Amino acid sequence: MTIKVTKPEINIREKLSELDFAKLPHEKMPSGSVLQVVSASTTTEVSTTSTSFVALSGLTLSITPSSASSKIFLILNVPHYTGSVGYHVSSTIFRGTTSGTNLGGASWGFGSIHNGNGGGAILGNVSGNYLDSPSTTSAQTYTVGFRVNGGTGYAMINSQRGTLTAMEIAQ
Repeated sequence: MTIKVTKPEINIREKLSELDFAKLPHEKMPSGSVLQVVSASTTTEVSTTSTSFVALSGLTLSITPSSASSKIFLILNVPHYTGSVGYHVSSTIFRGTTSGTNLGGASWGFGSIHNGNGGGAILGNVSGNYLDSPSTTSAQTYTVGFRVNGGTGYAMINSQRGTLTAMEIAQ
């Protein structure tokens, strides 16, 4: 007795054209893949004499991780200005509001610009990055804060572009 089995013909090119690569499930992405990118930027001037971190208008963003195992890679670049000798101007990133978790750690945050030049104004950038592990699929808000650490006078974020970028990284 002979059994004949036939296989249906499959047109590979046709099947490939049916795939929607823009909707590849995040579970299928290899570890280290960038799943989404969210960015905020501002050129709004903000000044302060506060020694507590003040939210920097325009540099708050929200990102919703697609998996609780995802990491959020944050990149910060903020222009600083101080016109007073002895002033330190610092910036950091908070998870949530400026009363949330300071991801930059200590009071200096991700860095500081110090005016010790004897009278002239100082302009510089504070840049930093941080790999956050929120361990949730709930929306996460990140806020840039800046403050004065010492001296007399004022500090400001000037009208050059400041940016905050968040990238979800598959794990």
